[in-house]
Parts: sequence; structure tokens; C-alpha cells
Amino acid sequence: MAANLELPEVSPTGPQPVHPVNGHTGPVKTKPSLSVLCIDDEAGIRELLTVCLTEFGHRVTVASGGSEGIKAFRTALKNQPYDVIITDMGMPDINGLLVARTIKAESPGTPVIMLTGWGKSIRDDGDNISAVDVVVDKPPHIHELNNLLLRLTKPA
Repeated sequence: MAANLELPEVSPTGPQPVHPVNGHTGPVKTKPSLSVLCIDDEAGIRELLTVCLTEFGHRVTVASGGSEGIKAFRTALKNQPYDVIITDMGMPDINGLLVARTIKAESPGTPVIMLTGWGKSIRDDGDNISAVDVVVDKPPHIHELNNLLLRLTKPA
């Protein structure tokens, strides 16, 4: 699926052009509060995502690695599933690709965003990221990331 997407370029230096994602284009006008699971082994990235996404009104849960993230995902799936998952690629216990495959196997409709410093090389290897909806480069431009979250979770 990810190989056919035009992936947004996300930059900390300012707004970038908005590219179509799964057929959705342009900024989303509504601002729903989303339940977001952020999985990253870097404490600074977890803190950045928590502070910034909370400012947009989202409810953010963080996990410090793939195992912890999958456990949080499975626990929430029973009662209040996450609206979207943001995962790092390179983590010491379970990498982001396995996290994404596990999530998609158990909840195919849950959007998965890969937030990584390896963005270009991952996008070039599209066949291996079929469980990922969008790849976003680290560090993200937070307004673009929020717009992406809203587009990916917008009802069809």
C-alpha cells in the first residue's frame, strides 16, 4: 500500500506542500481529538510528540519501544482502540516494521505512520513497508504531522 502513496515531505523548517495521502488532499477543517500511540526509543521524541500533539487536543500515549508499544496497542484494542499509531523504525527490541505489521494484522484499518531518520531509504524500499501508511522524516514539522493525522483518520 505505501509504495503507491505520494508521501509528504515533513520538515522542521516550515510548512511544506501538502501531498495527497490515501486520496485525501488539502488541510482538514475539523479538529477532532484523536487517541494517538507514539512508539519511540528516544525520550526527546516521545516528549516532543506528547507536548505538541496534546496542544492540538489529542490524547497521547507513549511507549519506549516496540514490545511496549505492541502491548499498549493490544490492551487498548479491547476497549478503546487508538485512532492512529506513530512508530519509529530503528528501536533496539522490536523495529517499527514489525510493529506496523503486527498492528495491521490485528487491526487493518488503523493508520500507521513511520517516523524515522531513515525516511528516504525506507521510501525507496517500498515493498518492505507495505504495512505502513506514510513515512515521515525526523524531526517532524508538527503542524504538518497534525494535518496528516487528521487526514488519515478522516472518515471516507
